[in-house]
Amino acid sequence: MEHLSLLDRQAARERNESNYDTTVAYHGLPASQHIAVQATTDAVLVTATDIDVIGEWLFVQGGTVSKVDLPSGQTVWTLHTKTWTDSPVRFPEIPVHVTVVLPSTESVIHEIAAAVAA
Repeated sequence: MEHLSLLDRQAARERNESNYDTTVAYHGLPASQHIAVQATTDAVLVTATDIDVIGEWLFVQGGTVSKVDLPSGQTVWTLHTKTWTDSPVRFPEIPVHVTVVLPSTESVIHEIAAAVAA
C-alpha cells in the first residue's frame, strides 16, 4: 500500500481501527486493560500482557498461532485472525495479529498450543 496517498493511508488505518473496534464491541473481546492496539493500512496489531487475550480471540474468531522462542528465555505467541463482519462488501475482514510475550517456562492452555501452525 506504499502507493497510497497520505490521506488514503490515514483512511485505511481509520477503517481498520473501526472494524477492529466493532469486532471487540460486538463480541465483548478484551478492549483496553493491558492491551495496545495499532491499526496499519492493511492490518491491526494488538499487543497484550495476558495470554487469555489470545485465548478469547481464538475462541471467538478462530485463526492460527505462531510461536517464536527468544534467546532471552521468552516466547512470543501471536494469533493471526481477522475482524468480524456481517457485510463483507461494505466492511471487509481485516487481519488482526494478537501478540503476547511470556516466559518460555510459562504454560498456555491446550487450545492455544494446538492452534500453533505446523
